[in-house]
Amino acid sequence: MREQILILRRNWMLIVSFALIGLISAGAISVLMPKTYTATSNLFVSTQNVETSAELQQGSVFSLNRVGSYVELVSMPQVLNPVIENLDLDMTPQELATKVKAGTSRNTVLIEIQAVDSSPQRAADIANGVVASLITSVADLERPTNGLPSPMRLTSVDTAQPPSSASSPKTPLNLALGLLYGLALGLVVAILRHVLDRHVRTEADLRKSTDLPLLGGITESTRHTSRPTILGGAGTEAFRQLRTNLEFAAVSQQMKSLVITSSQAGEGKSTVALNLALSIAQSGQRVILVDADLRLPSVSSATGLEGSVGLTTVLIGRTSLAEATQHWGTGGLSVLTSGPLPPNPTELLGSDAMQKLVKELEAEYDTVILDAPPVLPVADTAILTRHTDGILLVVGATRVSQHNLSKAVEQLSLVNANVVGAVLNRIPRSGPDANSAYLSDYGVTPLPVIRDNDGGPASPVAEAEAAIVRDSQNSRALSKG
Repeated sequence: MREQILILRRNWMLIVSFALIGLISAGAISVLMPKTYTATSNLFVSTQNVETSAELQQGSVFSLNRVGSYVELVSMPQVLNPVIENLDLDMTPQELATKVKAGTSRNTVLIEIQAVDSSPQRAADIANGVVASLITSVADLERPTNGLPSPMRLTSVDTAQPPSSASSPKTPLNLALGLLYGLALGLVVAILRHVLDRHVRTEADLRKSTDLPLLGGITESTRHTSRPTILGGAGTEAFRQLRTNLEFAAVSQQMKSLVITSSQAGEGKSTVALNLALSIAQSGQRVILVDADLRLPSVSSATGLEGSVGLTTVLIGRTSLAEATQHWGTGGLSVLTSGPLPPNPTELLGSDAMQKLVKELEAEYDTVILDAPPVLPVADTAILTRHTDGILLVVGATRVSQHNLSKAVEQLSLVNANVVGAVLNRIPRSGPDANSAYLSDYGVTPLPVIRDNDGGPASPVAEAEAAIVRDSQNSRALSKG
């Protein structure tokens, strides 16, 4: 039941759209369809020259047996040809037969004649003409050979009158059917879309693809930007929880260097790497964030640090590690940007110089965070696993398919990578796939907007520093008071 409700919540706009399309289509068809009118006349079938009750009973049974034959006779040319001649109709008996319908109820001797035409007067004339022609035809067919009158008698019960309203199109019925058919088609498409959709949207979808432990969940940022961003409020608490879960995941082994990667591009690995490094630094550790994505680096643009010197200039010996390292914020976070993009990133990351650099960083810092390229497009991350202690796999909700996630985990297992776990990133804040467990703002006080010297919004670090200074000043003022 929950899955069915989830299908409806995910696809309600699609279902409503199909229902509206069905409703509009039915309305258009009703408007474009030509109007037709139906005239009705009735005949009573009986026997004549009956004198005793026994003959009456026998005649009633005989009439019931004859009614079915008379109904079939209505569509025969013998009945329809005289109608065509009398009304001067420009059609064949076969064409007229499509406009005339005869029927009878069970165990009755009443025959109902219906005639349909675009003209109400002509529909009535056709119905009355068929009744008169059927009476004449039955009298001729049932006349005995000895010249006596026919034992069967057909009597017109009522005369067809021109109808005052059209019988077709039935606009209310068409609209109702269009709405129902649209809803049904929308439900079918929604179910097919759900069955064929293999994107990782929830924790349940993630567990279908991999047995990796889920170490955390990060809601999507309210800032719609393609660059990595610093998450505040509930996002900060989510990374603190991720930091704690990482500590417990690595309790049985030393893990000083951690590679942050994803299956494919666009899952938010750089945002996770930046926020995780900042969260660990806020706990009092010395942390360095290394932008090891030498194809599409983003750390320098996100932090506003110098990007002309960095990892590549250190690896080729152009600059020293101390010269290329930059500090960011007031905590113990250092950043090593990517530097100029090399023509051979895979070979450079797999070189002895890279292995020596990682060892040097592990000796100097408590934690080394490496923002690595995605696993599936390139082999850079698989190369980095030789030099590092563990890998954290970022899974972008609605961004990666279950197949690609399984393939990325399989590819990492082939190189014996130590994947410590996964983090579900970009969980929707609202909608059917939102998870309220990751939306809590318990104890979080929103910070006021701080402007920089140019009048624009300051960085989240500057906002936090300003709030701390302001709180300290307020505390001192209260103590003096």
